[in-house]
Amino acid sequence: MKELRGLKVYALIAAVVLCLHAAPSFGTAVYQFDIFTDNGLFNDSSLVNIWMEVTDGASTADFKIYNDSTIASSITGVYVMDGSILGLSSVTGSGPGVVFDSPANPSTLPSGNTYLHPVTGLPDPFITHDGFSTDADPPLHTNGVNAGIGEYVTVTFDLDGTIEELIAEIDARTVRIGLHIQGFTDGSSESAVNVPEPTTIMLLGFGALVLRRKKR
Repeated sequence: MKELRGLKVYALIAAVVLCLHAAPSFGTAVYQFDIFTDNGLFNDSSLVNIWMEVTDGASTADFKIYNDSTIASSITGVYVMDGSILGLSSVTGSGPGVVFDSPANPSTLPSGNTYLHPVTGLPDPFITHDGFSTDADPPLHTNGVNAGIGEYVTVTFDLDGTIEELIAEIDARTVRIGLHIQGFTDGSSESAVNVPEPTTIMLLGFGALVLRRKKR
């Protein structure tokens, strides 16, 4: 009977996961970022934790990008390789310490042409859509999204379609979000791209509930 109950729990979890992927508008899609350049000491460091929420704004999508790294760093540029996105609507910082303007300079993701496909390992250039970029005002490190102090930047895009279609395109990698990260303690800067396959706020909450029950 224990085994049967265990199977039922796993079946329920699987059903919830499938439902969430089929209807991402029920929750906020959450994506992590992976640094693909190798310019310094922190390109593969567990101290770097940068992530993004994608939420539905009816005819728009909000990309809210956080820097929860535990090492000095600053997100200074946001770039988009687009699909069903019509245009950049607005950029809003979390406070006076985050000031961005569009378009970014440089206009393309630094080292984006060296990006490799995460599965095949073959060249898979990040091609920034013209005008779909924003960066911090000078001084960059000061006005970017700095680590460890709760800062974030929200980039809002007009959509040509639904939020479900956008999430599907992000998962399929036809839409990609690239970041330029500067201000590391060794003086280096790196570029990162979002990792496909989001979790969701609802899924995270359900997982926590399962863990609590298991501990009891």
